[in-house]
Amino acid sequence: MSDKPTQAGRFKPRKPAARRATTVRAPSASGRSTGTAAGGRSTAGRARGTASGSGSGSGSDMLLLNIRSGKVIHYFQCLRKRSKGSCGDDKITTLEQSPAVDTVAVGTESGMVHLVNIRMDKSLFSLNHGTGKGSGTNGKHSITSLSFRTDASALEHGIAPLAVGQLDGSISVWDLTPRSNDDSDDEATPSSKNARRTLLCQMKKAHPGGVCKLAYLPQEPLLLSSGAKSNSLVMHIFDNPNHSGRVLRQRVGHIAPPCLIRYQHSSDGGVLASMADGTDAASCQILSCGGKGDSSLRVFSTARSVLDREYSQGKGLEKRARELGLVGGKADLLLKEVVGIAHSEAKTRDWGDLVTIHKDHAMAYVWSTRRKAQSGPVLRQEEWNVSAMKLQPPRAAHATSVAISSCGNFAVIGTKGGVIYKYNLQSGMPRGSFPRDATHASAKAAKNRKLAGNISKTTKVLERTLKIHKLNIEEEKSHQVIEAEHRLKMKLQRARHIDAIVVGLAVDTLNKTLVSVGSDSKLILWSFATHAPHKRSPVHLSAPAVKMVHACDSDLLAISLEDYSVNLFDFSSLSVVRRFSIESSSVRHTAPISDMAFGPDGRRLFTSSFDGTLRVWDVPTNTCIDWMTFASPPTSLSLSTTGEFLATSHQGKLGISLWCDKSFFQTIHLDGSHPPAKPFQMDEPASAAEEEDKESLAARTAKDKASLQSSLAISNSNIDDDNSISDETVIEPKKEGLITLSGLPAAHWKNLFHLELVKERNKPSEEVKKAPDAPFFLQWRGGVGSSAPAKEEPGTTEEPNGQKDDKPDDDWDAAWSDEEDEISETERFEEEADVDRKEKRKSDNAAKVGDVPTTKMIEKPKRQKISHFRSELASMLEKCSREMNFETITEHLASMGPSAIDVALSTLCNGMHDLKEGLGLLHLCSMWLLEACKSRQNYEVINAYMHRFLHIHATTIAGID
Repeated sequence: MSDKPTQAGRFKPRKPAARRATTVRAPSASGRSTGTAAGGRSTAGRARGTASGSGSGSGSDMLLLNIRSGKVIHYFQCLRKRSKGSCGDDKITTLEQSPAVDTVAVGTESGMVHLVNIRMDKSLFSLNHGTGKGSGTNGKHSITSLSFRTDASALEHGIAPLAVGQLDGSISVWDLTPRSNDDSDDEATPSSKNARRTLLCQMKKAHPGGVCKLAYLPQEPLLLSSGAKSNSLVMHIFDNPNHSGRVLRQRVGHIAPPCLIRYQHSSDGGVLASMADGTDAASCQILSCGGKGDSSLRVFSTARSVLDREYSQGKGLEKRARELGLVGGKADLLLKEVVGIAHSEAKTRDWGDLVTIHKDHAMAYVWSTRRKAQSGPVLRQEEWNVSAMKLQPPRAAHATSVAISSCGNFAVIGTKGGVIYKYNLQSGMPRGSFPRDATHASAKAAKNRKLAGNISKTTKVLERTLKIHKLNIEEEKSHQVIEAEHRLKMKLQRARHIDAIVVGLAVDTLNKTLVSVGSDSKLILWSFATHAPHKRSPVHLSAPAVKMVHACDSDLLAISLEDYSVNLFDFSSLSVVRRFSIESSSVRHTAPISDMAFGPDGRRLFTSSFDGTLRVWDVPTNTCIDWMTFASPPTSLSLSTTGEFLATSHQGKLGISLWCDKSFFQTIHLDGSHPPAKPFQMDEPASAAEEEDKESLAARTAKDKASLQSSLAISNSNIDDDNSISDETVIEPKKEGLITLSGLPAAHWKNLFHLELVKERNKPSEEVKKAPDAPFFLQWRGGVGSSAPAKEEPGTTEEPNGQKDDKPDDDWDAAWSDEEDEISETERFEEEADVDRKEKRKSDNAAKVGDVPTTKMIEKPKRQKISHFRSELASMLEKCSREMNFETITEHLASMGPSAIDVALSTLCNGMHDLKEGLGLLHLCSMWLLEACKSRQNYEVINAYMHRFLHIHATTIAGID
């Protein structure tokens, strides 16, 4: 997609999880890559052994090379003697370093594995996997990979396993511990002549097409294996008592480029409400059909790779293939390649919800997406034979298109001969055809078939002899009736696909109308209930149709034609409403259209073509709003339920490319009046397994070096700048009027929204227990020259004249004490009454003595004023208000934690009784928050401070008159 704002740069590729590493391979004379094994040390540095061709071109020589100097140190003679003993050279295919010092395993093309001591140049022993040399067996026993097991469990059982991978796809596991040939379990010495090695297990055809690489995980009984052509990565675990392996987990893909992909719940409509927003994991599953030579139907999950699996075509297929003696094994019993699929969620819980049709096959098959297996009957006509040994249906009955009704009860299958068959998904029984006389003719032919005991011909002969057939002669019809019947017959004859392939089928949302398009340039409307053609049928197209896609929610049909154009048909008006990519337009495809898909809202139409491009069309305005091009032509595409992701399969590519729509996370301006002038090149992520030529590899290496040097230069310049410039950096917006973020940790401001929850979570489960009082018999005992202190009441001090001064011990006790707030009104009245009684008693005593006259009114002492604690924030607000600059307050709070910020804001005002001093502080804090919002800086932090401020003081502010 283009970066210009006038074009729709809407999709970008998802980056791979890790960067691909560059590998260096040393090809042998046979053309395969060879491995390396550690050897000894030379004076120039470490050396390695490698299989390489000699000067004469032989691939059976093994050399010891010095990597630093690039010189040959030693030619090994032990393997050369063995190769001379055979009829021809036994070429080395792989090497592997063993856990033992100076010992390597050497695999050859004839199926031999030699254990060689490279220090002594001696072959210890050999393992044979073939009956003859490589030329006699076509190299099918050739060794492709070796791996030694090094975990502790193998040592405990007294075995030394070696895994051997072969070109025929089998994996053999040998025990290298020498054993005697007799039946006893006594170990023999390695030098004994009758010592042998045991084959622990053999996994045949683990990777069809050959094993590429084997690797035991360090210190684990786990073996990783990858296939050369099977596109699989399998992990085997060896935990059985007999030391055999089983598959623990595996990742398997298509062995051929997929030809058809569809999201299981696509954007074409008809999905459940819980999947409409993409929150359901089922909306992330892609159904993929293998291409030529791949008969598998797989499901891939874009959310979790552990959900990837292959749909099962039956149990015990491998065993059945062995019983029948099939050379291809299980692959010979699988169905042919899938060429069409149809899915409906209406009856998923009741019966099969997926129907597939296969290449050059007349029958359709029902699958269950819940069970991930074939579940249901085979959709076929009664006269069609299932057995391959009997007469097969004619070529005209081969299925070419499929669709499922909106109710999920029926499936319709289009054929090469132009006939459309209707089936019930639950029972698999046929329910007629379109046109109706197609099944009537076959039923009539079956009825007239000569069978033993059929007396129909004898009955007709007797009727003619007795002249009974003349009694049923109908009256002669009028000329007008005959002409009307003839016109109706001719119309019905035109409203059908005569010897034409049905390329697309669709049923409307009300199950009233069936639409079929064929290679005869006809669009025919059928009554789904009566199987009769509509009165408007047929609708002639400008060119033969190639493919059709239905949008269920909007009831729109996109029909691609052989002239590279697309027609849009509306079910409601039963007419063609739009034409895209027509010949007179400059914006069009230049090659056949491979696939199409609608957006979630039906306003976007995606079309891919074999010219390597993909176009996005705006349906209401009939314009092209986006144009993308790929390195390899896309063969199929599908959109997710939300339209956020676009999945594409490409010619010659085994994987499925996933693209995300950029309009979901940034603003994209679309201008339909100015269509894109040139396509946007999409960067396809290359697979690590795909080979590169030397030129592209060198170009990519140079590009990586240049980017690395530029990044190092930038980092060095940044270091120099950091040394010269202070640590404080000012974050400026990219454009005037935009906001900036603070860059502070998310925990600094996110916890302010949930402080109550944090306090409740951190609250102790048990109350704090009061410390026990000291025993009464403990007495104070002072030191030398000390005297016992006088007993004083807490909170009082002794004056020089002997009077006690009732003052608090510490001013902070009054500031932090909550007892005053917890005293109820009744307690306050009781305390005041006690004070009045005490003062009255004192005045009466004074009157009796004569110190104070009785007529004088006793003044009530004033209650001491409570001083509230204020945080540093209050003093900073008063200081900044005089300077009208509140930036220091934001910086001050940024250095504090969430709890400290909460305390600072809470102490500004302690409630309605603290309005005399707290009201002014609330006003200053509001001024600071307003100024911070107007500055558009530290956006998320200021909003968090404002939320906490209003949460604490909202009640106080609302109560102010």
